[in-house]
Amino acid sequence: MIRINLAKPHGAKKGRKQRKSPTPAFILFILLLLGGGGYYAFTTMEFEFLPKPAPDPAPAAAKHVPIPKEPKEDAPPTTIPSSQVRTGMVEDVVREIAAAPTAPARRGIDAPYTDMTTTEKITYEVLFGRNTFEMITRSTPPGIRFRSLEIENFQTIYLSGAGVSRNMVQEMFAAYKSERGELMPKPYSNIKDDPGPGGSYNFTITHKPFFQTAGDPFRPLDHIGFRDGLQQNLGAFSRMAGENQFKMSAAPAQLSVERAGTWRRVTYRATGMSTYKDFHKFVLALYDAKMPVAFKKVSMTPVKDEQVRVTVEILFTVKE
Repeated sequence: MIRINLAKPHGAKKGRKQRKSPTPAFILFILLLLGGGGYYAFTTMEFEFLPKPAPDPAPAAAKHVPIPKEPKEDAPPTTIPSSQVRTGMVEDVVREIAAAPTAPARRGIDAPYTDMTTTEKITYEVLFGRNTFEMITRSTPPGIRFRSLEIENFQTIYLSGAGVSRNMVQEMFAAYKSERGELMPKPYSNIKDDPGPGGSYNFTITHKPFFQTAGDPFRPLDHIGFRDGLQQNLGAFSRMAGENQFKMSAAPAQLSVERAGTWRRVTYRATGMSTYKDFHKFVLALYDAKMPVAFKKVSMTPVKDEQVRVTVEILFTVKE
């Protein structure tokens, strides 16, 4: 049998150089070198059968994305404004309502006299005399005779007299009921069931008038002067009384002085003779002259024929 010995022969020739086996460290270095090169080649190669990844976009500044708010439960839906809406429309409507004849009046105009402010009272008082005598004249038919007429504190009118027929008196009652204010019920206002002497029907009227002064062109506050001019106004009142047949027995006498804030309110009393027609004319003359005087009380009682005795309390309001 022939045996082949692969091991180094003991009897090798000296002239031939023997190669050394590579060391483990060298082998490891070669493996690492080959592995790194293969990894580089794999990562840099492009393969056609795989989808080509999109290039990363250029880095941009981070944007703040607001967190959406939850809608309110009762939030009204957004609507497109009407084409009829115009700038300042609300202000225009307010001005139109304020200028309308049916617009709500200021508090004092619709309030009772006792609830009015001082300035509202001044206007109401000065216009009260003219409004009262016009109402009496307007509501009294021909054939009515007065026994007495009294006006009290800008709030109440008392009338007593007689009419030639019951229908005439009832007609007058109906006229007062149609006026602004209140015709008081029995016993303050009544008609006698049976005719008196001469077949006339006696009556009594108690009326609480309420006059609306908002639309009157005479604005008394614009003509109120200071207390230094009070004697001048009083002199003008006396002069106009004589011009309109109200013959005073003496100059007006001062009764009282009151202060209300920046106002001074002075009351005078005057007595004289006149007729109802002439005294009404005198009241209208004061109004036409824009005299800021108020008739706080008026009392008329017949004397003879058409002559009546007139006692008045007049109120002047001036600035302090």
